[in-house]
Amino acid sequence: MSELRTNRIVPRDGLPSGSAGGIIQVKSTTMTTVASYSISGMTWTEVTPLTTTITPTRSDSKILVMLTMGGMASNGNGQRYGVALRRNSQNIGVNAGGQSHTSASWAYTGRDLGNALEGHPAFNHLDSPGTTSAVTYRVMITTEGSYTLYVNRSNADASSSSVFRTASSLTLMEISG
Repeated sequence: MSELRTNRIVPRDGLPSGSAGGIIQVKSTTMTTVASYSISGMTWTEVTPLTTTITPTRSDSKILVMLTMGGMASNGNGQRYGVALRRNSQNIGVNAGGQSHTSASWAYTGRDLGNALEGHPAFNHLDSPGTTSAVTYRVMITTEGSYTLYVNRSNADASSSSVFRTASSLTLMEISG
């Protein structure tokens, strides 16, 4: 039996400079549970059920990271909280910050809406990890002061058919370079 294997097919005239090819692989994690995180003093805390690892097949591949969080809530009113994407141990896709600012991928001001979800973080980031070793992407959250942040549920989370619980997902797509 004959077998043909390839890890890259390029059009007859090649790819235009700066373009990316097709999707090589996809990894996705969906969080269907609820979680609460007690956070103190702007400490970045990992939303562990969303942690996803991918091993790029090529060092020039890009990783398209897509985060959709069904909803977040807090037990405070008027405090600020943020979400950041982390590759291995470094936050990426964040504002450069400056002075004493905290760099985040997404931020919100909590309003303690009782049984309603407050924020719905969703963003994409095209990353260039530059490796063929395993790369772990994490969703990190933080808040000012000492508050509890909830993921996939409201602050009050009353037992009622009119109170929603949601799901969140982190999807990684390796795009050929």
